[in-house]
Amino acid sequence: MNTLSTEEMERFQKLSNEFEPDVQVRGFRLIPHQNNPADTRWQGPLVSTKQSTQAIAIDYANADPTLVTKTSTLALTHPTSRIMKGDGNCGWRAVAFGYFENLFALRDLVLIQNELVRIKSLSNLLDQVGHQDYLYEIFVDATEQVFTQLIQAIQDGIRDDSFLIDTFNVEYSSNAILTHFRLLTGAWMKLNPQRYQAFIPMPLDQYCATRIETVKSEIDEVGLQALIDGVIERSGFAVEILYLDRSQGDAVTPHLLTTNQTSIETIRLLYRPGHYDLLYRPEPTVNMEPVVNYQYAMTSNYSPWDQGALSFDVNPTLMSIPNLMMDPAFAMGAAPMSPAPISPPAPSSPYRVSSPHEVYQAQIPTSPPPPPVQMPSPPAPRMSAPSGPPPPMSSLPNRPSDGPQIRLNPLVMKPNLSRSLPITTPFKNSPYNQAHFQNQDFEPIHWEPSDSRK
Repeated sequence: MNTLSTEEMERFQKLSNEFEPDVQVRGFRLIPHQNNPADTRWQGPLVSTKQSTQAIAIDYANADPTLVTKTSTLALTHPTSRIMKGDGNCGWRAVAFGYFENLFALRDLVLIQNELVRIKSLSNLLDQVGHQDYLYEIFVDATEQVFTQLIQAIQDGIRDDSFLIDTFNVEYSSNAILTHFRLLTGAWMKLNPQRYQAFIPMPLDQYCATRIETVKSEIDEVGLQALIDGVIERSGFAVEILYLDRSQGDAVTPHLLTTNQTSIETIRLLYRPGHYDLLYRPEPTVNMEPVVNYQYAMTSNYSPWDQGALSFDVNPTLMSIPNLMMDPAFAMGAAPMSPAPISPPAPSSPYRVSSPHEVYQAQIPTSPPPPPVQMPSPPAPRMSAPSGPPPPMSSLPNRPSDGPQIRLNPLVMKPNLSRSLPITTPFKNSPYNQAHFQNQDFEPIHWEPSDSRK
């Protein structure tokens, strides 16, 4: 930053005290200057609503080319800003408003309660430097009222910060809050003189009386640093100041005034010679990707089976097979069927399931069993011949002693399981699976070059 002479600084300070933001903000009105009717300026609120930073770039459109470039870049990096009225309190007001604004934006009631307790406890600093409580308690009450408004607004679900803007635009409450912050800063500097005395050209007590505690005395760099050290930093907020000057570069020069490396929020100040405003970075955008629910369905031509109609206990392992149903042709312990008209044949499964006795063959050779005794079989009941072909039956004989005979869903019995729908783990490892090595009709899964590699 280029060093300015004392005369230039005094001139800029005078301009800052008389500054009225020349921007079109809601609530501003154009009035003529009292001493010079030809001189017009904008009269508006102490704190403006958020507006586009492009307005600042327009103000500097005919200025130095460096300022033109920096303000144009500033409108991109910090697209919104908030203008403080140039009445000598702009720096104090920008920090105080940014502090409460960030508290409201975080919407953390615990943090706000902790900050209220901390700010009220700083009254001990005022007592240590000799301030009487009956003189400063009105300023403490004004600050406490803002905390109460924040808590109430968050509890009511209010997200509009217009109530905070209105509070700071009331002359009485705004000046009371700023005076409270001024007194706390002056007390902090008096209790820590070794940190600040070397940077000021006068005794510390005189500096605090004329530059810090006096109303409408603009804050300088030393006072701003003391305000942050004594009041703001312990809140966890960082304070960054961006200098708009004629130094080299295409962007404003940032400078972090807080020592904390990590912070929950940052108050960003734009400094133009003798004046402070608030800047805001672009709000983060949330990219909501569409939620896709991938579901796979299996269909079957079989009607659902009734578990209560089974004459045996259901095996939970077998029941994990998808779309498993009982074959009515092989019911365990079923009573002999009486002659009845035969219904049209149901489509039979083309897949043959081996019984447990056929799958688990004894590996140790044994002697052949004796020939069974032939028993006369009862005569088969006469049935009327059906009009069509006989219903297809399973190729296995009826063996009631072998346990229940089942018919599996053909979707899980395809020869090439890589092309079938997913099957359950119990069936995959079961000898009823045709791809299992203990199935007597074992058929391994064949890989084809056209198949995609899993």
